[in-house]
Amino acid sequence: MEISWFKYPFIRILIPFVAGVFIGFSTDNLSFSKNTILLLLIILTFLLTILIAASQLIKNYRYRWVFFMLFNVFFFTLSFTLVVIRDYKLSYNALDNVNADPEYYVARLFECPTIKDKSVKVNLELLGVADSVNYLIEKNTKVISYFEKNESSLSLKYGDCIVFFTNPKEIEKPPNPEQFDYKDYMYKKGVNYQVYLKSDDWFNLEYNKSNVIFEFSYKIRDYLLETMQRLGVQGEEYAVASAILLGYDDSLPLDLRQKYVAAGAMHILCVSGLHVGVVFMVFSYILVFLNDRKRIQSVIKQLLLLLLVWFYALLAGLAPSILRSTIMISFVIIGNIINRKGVLLNSLAASAFILLCFNPSNLFDVGFLLSYVAVIGIVVLQKPISRMFYSKYKIVNKIWEITSVTIAAQIATTPFSIYYFHQFPIYFWLSNLFMTPISSIVIIGGMIMLLVSFVPYLNIFVAWFVSKMIFVMNYGVSWIETLPYSIIKGIYIDSVQFVILLITLLLILLMVELKRKRNIIPIMIMTFLFLLINVKNSMNNNKQRGIMIYSLNNMTAVDFINGREHLLLVDSAFLENKSAFSYNIENFLIKNGLFYNGKTRLIQDDFDEVFVKKRKSVVTFDEKLLALCENDDFFEDSLSYRIPVDYMLVYGKNNKKLSQLLKVYDIGNLIIDSSVPYYISLKITEEANVLGIKCHSLRENGAIFIK
Repeated sequence: MEISWFKYPFIRILIPFVAGVFIGFSTDNLSFSKNTILLLLIILTFLLTILIAASQLIKNYRYRWVFFMLFNVFFFTLSFTLVVIRDYKLSYNALDNVNADPEYYVARLFECPTIKDKSVKVNLELLGVADSVNYLIEKNTKVISYFEKNESSLSLKYGDCIVFFTNPKEIEKPPNPEQFDYKDYMYKKGVNYQVYLKSDDWFNLEYNKSNVIFEFSYKIRDYLLETMQRLGVQGEEYAVASAILLGYDDSLPLDLRQKYVAAGAMHILCVSGLHVGVVFMVFSYILVFLNDRKRIQSVIKQLLLLLLVWFYALLAGLAPSILRSTIMISFVIIGNIINRKGVLLNSLAASAFILLCFNPSNLFDVGFLLSYVAVIGIVVLQKPISRMFYSKYKIVNKIWEITSVTIAAQIATTPFSIYYFHQFPIYFWLSNLFMTPISSIVIIGGMIMLLVSFVPYLNIFVAWFVSKMIFVMNYGVSWIETLPYSIIKGIYIDSVQFVILLITLLLILLMVELKRKRNIIPIMIMTFLFLLINVKNSMNNNKQRGIMIYSLNNMTAVDFINGREHLLLVDSAFLENKSAFSYNIENFLIKNGLFYNGKTRLIQDDFDEVFVKKRKSVVTFDEKLLALCENDDFFEDSLSYRIPVDYMLVYGKNNKKLSQLLKVYDIGNLIIDSSVPYYISLKITEEANVLGIKCHSLRENGAIFIK
């Protein structure tokens, strides 16, 4: 059975459009001038004219390929142009283009502030830069800012305009291999710079410049959040209720978030299709009195439902996940109004096309991708999976139906989960079995709680009921997390394997949707290629051998790698920081097959392992000597014989002088750790340059791998 493209026009559009977005972002290191933009727009207009003419003139089916080719080229060029225009704005308005030394900056808060433990985080839109002659250079640059936490910063709200005096710095690339690329992540969101503002570095202009729609959305959301607290919803129950009902997850504790991830139920905390579907069904039931044969009443009901789901999307902050679901259900509602039923996959493609037109970088948003592939998996795979089992008991069939939805979504999202997060939740089917109905009750109960918030006693009772339901949810995910092997971590696939998995998934979906059994052979070929690459990567990991010295802010970590084994040498500050390992080091270990085969030692300890030994301040590894220097207190006198070392790692906050170290060691290569204060690091670097010693600063140049 072949694909009937007439049923899926937006899928046909989306294929070249996505290709254009991908190619556009692949060339983000190129600079585009105004003339380039103008030329692309002229080409785009010309292509559109030719496309319209071709659709009218080409009647012979034999030459329809000409129209299809022009069609694909047009949408490819359209998406490429959208990306180029966006990138052009980022580069043309970059702060590096300001010739004079800026004296102050004028900016506005273009989103609500987020309260952190020690700071207030908010994205700023730069309105202007004033130089020494007070000439205002208008900008369109976005800056992520961290305000010192005090009364003034806590009073900031969306749309406030401020003046600050600290020069923003470009967001730096990650210093360690395989570390999360925060610079690239923020760049795709249109943010290139960051700044930390102390209390004396800025002041509020007492002027608000906000978007009316977003201002209304944030005010209503804040009011509803305050209402929940006033009704007695507190602690973790409040954090989960805020996330489920209003898409506000800033107050969600990290450990609780991790429990939902481990249980495979994180999607429940993200306002998406489930939530929009529940809202749609609830209000559809409330408006049942409009169910009548008279067409006018049916149209009124559908228009009200359309208005209500968009109002809910507005309350949830118009996030991509909620927009995808809202746009898709809007197509369904509009189809009901005009008496035309659409194809769900086509509606899904239409919503993706619209969102990518507004923001092409959505293509690289993991949440955006996961939400789409999950729905595609459910639409295509749920029914075939559900038919695999049948019971004469209705309750058993219902349980299996819920489970089949979860399995279908998990099959579709697994390549993305492994590639981006390197983990797989084993008990996803169990958590969703009870979480889906309970979360639906919480959503409905939460809506009722907010609607009756002004009714005495009833509002308290409903709030108490919702809190208890959320408590059950939290207890459930906590219990699932404690089960043996609740989540498999440390799974790694490279980009080629990821593409192979996506192709395999596409072949499976086409085989199921079109009943195309001949897809089994290419699926087997893809599986063989995947395993072949896996064997190759495993063989490379067995041969690896070297020393990785990580660049960690105010911490020290040295990794000795021998095949699939490694020993991590760290200071006490690293052990006390729970997130230091997962954020800076974990992905590197996963990629190199070292995640489960390692030991950790304190840098002060002596040890004697099979492949690495340490005595006092000297480490022996693979016939190389690495000296570790924290201070120079014991370097009082010169020795008659200096100890030759291949590498010297200077670490810690104590004062050090290279001249003192050279009294004891004959240093081949000098490495300055990020735990060394900046001013001391500069002095040592200058001394090394004068003496002709090779020097590598981890703070300036990032981590170093010694093969």
